[in-house]
Amino acid sequence: MSFEVQAVALGLTGSAVGLTAMAARLTAWHARRRAVGEVGTSKAGEHPFSSAPHILYFTTEQCSTCRLLQEPALAQLDAPVRTVDAIAEGELARRFAIYTVPSTVVIGTDGTAANVNYGFAGTEKLRRQLAAAGDHS
Repeated sequence: MSFEVQAVALGLTGSAVGLTAMAARLTAWHARRRAVGEVGTSKAGEHPFSSAPHILYFTTEQCSTCRLLQEPALAQLDAPVRTVDAIAEGELARRFAIYTVPSTVVIGTDGTAANVNYGFAGTEKLRRQLAAAGDHS
């Protein structure tokens, strides 16, 4: 096989690998968008937090960022917060594509996810998201 044919074959293989990686990233992005816009956590009246926007806070026992940053930020909010162990409640974590902690999910009054924050989310950001989630009721 000539050098030119080998170079073209190698180039095509590289392009195929790149396209496969791009497709995987796009699939993950679509899954996150579905989790944010379409996946509800409860039906009205079924959950004690259903009448007001609230937060699902995903953490683990080993997460130092959770203890040092996220929990103090959440403590400053006037909104209900449900702490979720991302390992023990893995199915719920996967539902929102949570693969890092801390992560927070702002749930609107209609029971759907209004925002998903991967990593630390500050108090002001969460306040804005809660206010917007309450406006869509």
